[in-house]
Amino acid sequence: MTLKEALEEALDYETRIADLYRVAAADSTAPEAKAFFDFLAADEGRHVAFIEAAIADAGKGLRPDASLVKNSLPSDIPASVAKAKAAFRSSPDGGQLAALENALRAEVETSAFYRRLVASLPESETAAFRKLQEIEDGHTAIVKAELDSVSGSGFWFDIRVFDMED
Repeated sequence: MTLKEALEEALDYETRIADLYRVAAADSTAPEAKAFFDFLAADEGRHVAFIEAAIADAGKGLRPDASLVKNSLPSDIPASVAKAKAAFRSSPDGGQLAALENALRAEVETSAFYRRLVASLPESETAAFRKLQEIEDGHTAIVKAELDSVSGSGFWFDIRVFDMED
């Protein structure tokens, strides 16, 4: 796969996931849930803009500049997730559960795509993709924590919080 092909495929992934979050935000009835999805849509939108610029630069023989990939995830992810937790739990029927399940599948798929690129492209072309993978892994963690909260699985960030036998 060439760098340009990798960027075009990355653009497809990022556009689809940004659209998924925009729809989830529009469908959200709880303000906190809407804010959660809006935040992720905006972050994915920044990825789209970065990749579009990288495609234009690739046409000039330039590689993507990883320093231009900004991570807007909060440094304290658990605290940020806790803010939205009550809103999701109070209205899981409004499509929130399905939206989170769709988001988790999309984030896992996107992270896997970036892992494949990092493993298959020449090292000189992977820095931006590696950074995008790290961000998508962070998105996956946030979405999984929300899904665990809404579904009442007893887990939060893959840590058992309660057991039905407690």
